[in-house]
Amino acid sequence: MNRIVITSVVGTIAAAALVVGAGAPAFASTSNSNPSAKTTRTLESVQTAAKTATDKRETALSAAIAKLDIAKGISASDKATLVDRLNADLAGMKAIEAKIAADTTVVAASADLKTIFTTYRVFGVAIPQAHIVAEIDRATSIEIPKLTASQTKLGAMLAGKDAAKSTEVLQSDLADMTKQIAAANTELSGASAKVLAITPTDYNSNKTVVKSARASVKTAKNDLKQARADRKAILAALK
Repeated sequence: MNRIVITSVVGTIAAAALVVGAGAPAFASTSNSNPSAKTTRTLESVQTAAKTATDKRETALSAAIAKLDIAKGISASDKATLVDRLNADLAGMKAIEAKIAADTTVVAASADLKTIFTTYRVFGVAIPQAHIVAEIDRATSIEIPKLTASQTKLGAMLAGKDAAKSTEVLQSDLADMTKQIAAANTELSGASAKVLAITPTDYNSNKTVVKSARASVKTAKNDLKQARADRKAILAALK
């Protein structure tokens, strides 16, 4: 009798295990059902993404235009070119946002969404151009002329009233100052025009074009930093 009961219980447990086992895959498939559902876009989600992207760029473009308005040393022609481009991109963002909001299919909205990042390169080209050109113009119209004037004045002092204080070290500093100013001037010569010539298409083909422009500006800034250090050393010795 006991053997019959035990056998019956074992059989019941086994049957229950089979039922649970059969049900397990159903729960597993439910948790992973249609894995692509998470990445499937609806028209509303594309339109929301577009608004977020365009709003972000409109804010950045407006800020860049405001900075150009108060930028020191930037040439009138470069400023006009940059402001025109930034305003054109600003209008473009508003237009593409409106177009996507009016799209009636996910395919159309998605295609238009891509243009925000390809046709318009606000963060890749437009805003970096404004920053880089402003730095170049400031260096060439304010910093380099100012350092050149200092170099000329210091040279005259070491050759004239402060000749007695002139040493090989000071003459070396003066020579290095001259060298650094010339190097920066060479590095930045025609640089603004080259940066302004960069288009979104150029960036799409070679994303290093803007990076290369930044590198040139950085090199020139380092040259000018050294020239200022040379000036400081000479002035300290002449006190």
